[in-house]
Amino acid sequence: MNLKEKFISICKQEIHREGLDELLAWLEKSDFYNAPASTRFHGNYAGGLCEHSINVFEQLVKLYEIYGDGSISRESLAVASLFHDVCKINYYKQGTRNVKDENGMWVAKAIWEVDEKVPLGHGEKSCIILQWYIKLTMDELLAIRWHMSGFDAAVKGGDYGLSKAQDMSKLVTLLSVADIISSNLLEETRK
Repeated sequence: MNLKEKFISICKQEIHREGLDELLAWLEKSDFYNAPASTRFHGNYAGGLCEHSINVFEQLVKLYEIYGDGSISRESLAVASLFHDVCKINYYKQGTRNVKDENGMWVAKAIWEVDEKVPLGHGEKSCIILQWYIKLTMDELLAIRWHMSGFDAAVKGGDYGLSKAQDMSKLVTLLSVADIISSNLLEETRK
């Protein structure tokens, strides 16, 4: 089963929410299944975003089995993890950069570049997009909004919202940890 098939299979198995079919149809028309997860770091290759989303789901399920208290549904785990980075859909474009090859000659190298068309933030943008299609629970909203944890620009600027969100829902911390495990321990970075 390829990544796209696996992603859709997990969605249909785990999520039983009005609007899911419309959300999946939008993903089909977007670059979600072919987009990278980043430009220079984890999953910086075609298909990296879909792969990352699946990895985060699998890690979140494992973490919840250890640290969960039964208050969060498996459906919420799936929604939060599989769709936390929809803000990256139609966000990257192919470009080139001149680099020296092994003989010291300048050559054009294909790279991914950010092409932000809707600057609404990171977690915030994912929440907004998802709410166009499916209704999110408070746990899902908080977790998706704050999944960047201490790397979120608001936190760096002194915002205390992350701390309050973590107090309100275990899913906030668990999604962030699943994201970090996936991006830093499981996923490849291509030079």
